[in-house]
Amino acid sequence: MRTLINYFIREDGLILALLDDLETPALIAFGAILGANTRFLIYKNLEKANLSKNYIILLINTFSSFFLGFIVSLLSKISSLNYSYQLGLLFSIGFLGSLSTFSTFIYDLYELIIQLKFYRALKLCIISLILGILSFAVGFVLVL
Repeated sequence: MRTLINYFIREDGLILALLDDLETPALIAFGAILGANTRFLIYKNLEKANLSKNYIILLINTFSSFFLGFIVSLLSKISSLNYSYQLGLLFSIGFLGSLSTFSTFIYDLYELIIQLKFYRALKLCIISLILGILSFAVGFVLVL
């Protein structure tokens, strides 16, 4: 317990280390809130266009992969900025991690397999992976 207290109290007696430790989760959480709400809005708008659930998830994940490639490449170029690490947390882990729907993608694959629709499951998996990798690469190359 004493070590924990010493960790939080700096030499000047102020409790600042705790605030430093909360910065990372706060940035990720803020990005995640924005990403989840953005995903919800995109999903609802694409649903109105009568797209199937699988295609909506595919589009959202492809969009997220593109912007992840773009952000990763951009942040590697501006790594000299003091805030590039924080921007990476906010956008790549928080926003895009929450915007992309990997768990929904896996659930959709599981549903197709349970329904014995192996060909559709395999096709969805392959198309999702190829589009994800290609869109990441395009986003990454755009910054170069």
